[in-house]
Amino acid sequence: MNIFEELKSLSDESYKSFIIKLVPTNHNILGVRMPLLKKLAKKITKESPYEFLALDKGNNYEMIMLEGLVISSLKIPFSDLVSYIETYMKKIDNWAQVDSFVMNFKGIKKDKEVVFNMLKPWLNSKEEFIVRTALLILLSYYVNKEYLQNIFDISNKITHKGHYVFMGNAWLISVCMAKFPEETILFFKDNRLDKLTHNKAIQKSRESNRVSKEHKNLLKTLKRI
Repeated sequence: MNIFEELKSLSDESYKSFIIKLVPTNHNILGVRMPLLKKLAKKITKESPYEFLALDKGNNYEMIMLEGLVISSLKIPFSDLVSYIETYMKKIDNWAQVDSFVMNFKGIKKDKEVVFNMLKPWLNSKEEFIVRTALLILLSYYVNKEYLQNIFDISNKITHKGHYVFMGNAWLISVCMAKFPEETILFFKDNRLDKLTHNKAIQKSRESNRVSKEHKNLLKTLKRI
């Protein structure tokens, strides 16, 4: 199976134009819709995943995204995935390749403590999209009572100034607000976030349909001037 040729056959010029506007990237875009990419990733994972992971993906947006989807579909211990993940993260240059990859993971829920302990070097990385990857893993799989205080501590310690780190951190806290409003309001009242992140987290919380009107009004008073 020639994956690149198959991707070309699935490309859509109108969708390509849409993605070019939506996703800032230096990768070459073909314009393949996500449901088709996921279907192809499933096929690759079933037939020859490691052969595909070993291929040179060049500078193609969809080939690199497929790599992430295949990695996150593999049903093997997370510790065995780390080398593949770190290779993949070095190729990422946009939020979409992070988000699709993280939210497709099959095995994190079974290996949560192991994965959590592996996130620290990624959270401290100098690379914007590696830090975002770690934040989105927290957002997607760890916003619960057990890890809530850990998340607040991590959020406070984020120092990377990249836009997509800033947005990921604010998004993370807004999800905490939706699930644990009382605890997160206390965090909003006393945290070490910079003003921009603090206010963006409040904005995203107030935009959420999962946050009550009463809490939205309270959050408005906690915005920093």
